[in-house]
Formats: sequence, C-alpha cells, structure tokens
Amino acid sequence: MSTPSLVIGIDEAGRGPVVGDMFVACVALEPHAVRELASRGVRDSKALDRGRRERLFAYVITLARAVAVARATPREIDSTNLNTLFIEKACTALTKVLAACSPLEQIEVFIDAAGDPRRVAASIERVAKGFCRSVRVVAEHGADARYTVVGAASIVAKVLRDWHVDKLKRVYGDFGSGYPADPRTREWLERVVRSGRVPPIVRRSWGTYKRIASRTLLDYLDKRG
Repeated sequence: MSTPSLVIGIDEAGRGPVVGDMFVACVALEPHAVRELASRGVRDSKALDRGRRERLFAYVITLARAVAVARATPREIDSTNLNTLFIEKACTALTKVLAACSPLEQIEVFIDAAGDPRRVAASIERVAKGFCRSVRVVAEHGADARYTVVGAASIVAKVLRDWHVDKLKRVYGDFGSGYPADPRTREWLERVVRSGRVPPIVRRSWGTYKRIASRTLLDYLDKRG
C-alpha cells in the first residue's frame, strides 16, 4: 500500500467507570499532521496529565481533517455487551468522519481494540470499504500507546469524558473519578442507593453497583426484622 491519503485513529475513554458515559473518538489526519502531532508529544492520554491533554486536544482539533465522537450512555451500556457496543460506536464515529472526508482513495485505520481484535478489524473494514478503494486496518490491544493517531483519538475521548464528568458533578455531587476502585466513588454510590434515588448516570449492570445495592437491601431488611 502506498502512502495513504488519510490516517485514522479510534479510541475510547470511560469504558471502565461505574458512573457516566463512554466516549469513542475517531480522528482523521493527513500523514504530515501525524508527524507534527508526534513532534508535539501526542501519545496515549493516560500518559499525560489533564492540563497537557487539554493543550494537545487543541492541536489535534486544529490539524485534523475530521473528528467525530460517539457516546454510549449508562442505559445503553447496561443493555448490551460492552465490546459489541464499542464496535457499534466506533463504526458510527468512523462513518461520520469518512462521510466528511470523501472521496478517498486509500486510508489506514488504527484502533485500540476491545475484545477480539479480528472482530473489531472486520467491522471497521466493512464500514471503510463503503467510502474508499483501499483500506488497511490495524486493530490491537494497547494501540493508543503505539500509534500517534490512536493517541490523538484517546486525547479527544478523554478530554471530552473529563468535561462530561465535570458537568455531572455539578448536578449530582462529587463522585470522585467514577471508577469502582475509587473510595470516593463507592461512598457516593452508597449514599445515592440509600437515598432511594439512583441517578441515570450510574451503570447498574456493574458489579460495584450490584454489591452496594444488595448490601443496602440486606441492611434494610435486617432493620425491619
């Protein structure tokens, strides 16, 4: 495959938390823009602090040919397999990007795979072939740490997820990071479960929520008994 007309990266943020949406970002860059972002330090968002991510976010948005983001709400996450939902949202974001950039001859798509990389690659390839003649898809676990273009997508997804969390906290109170391992998140969950008013931002299919809800119900029954 000769030099592609576009290099596309796809990644998510918010897969693991018990609170809030998952964001799947797709970023399309010309090859020279990938090199420029690499020189500016674009890489996996987990390797960057928040301030650095937000500064690099501005560079990514400025240099990208197109950017699209698809969100999965807690209700969607609770209703289906998360790996399947990730593929669905990745394909939605990719479709928007390719529609904005068409016509295209050759593209490369790099995606941080969730679940079976072969299944992810096959789904992405089916979408991409509807827009261009030649497609190369690389689906790997840990792609955000290996490919600048996936790092760019991870930055977009993470910055938007951070802003989303900030807005939720202004409405629902400080729930910490939203991850099950965070004591502040678990304490907040216990409070809202005890109140009987669990907000729609909570993923009720997560084990952390189920354990807290079950324990709270047992405590209630003990008190009644």
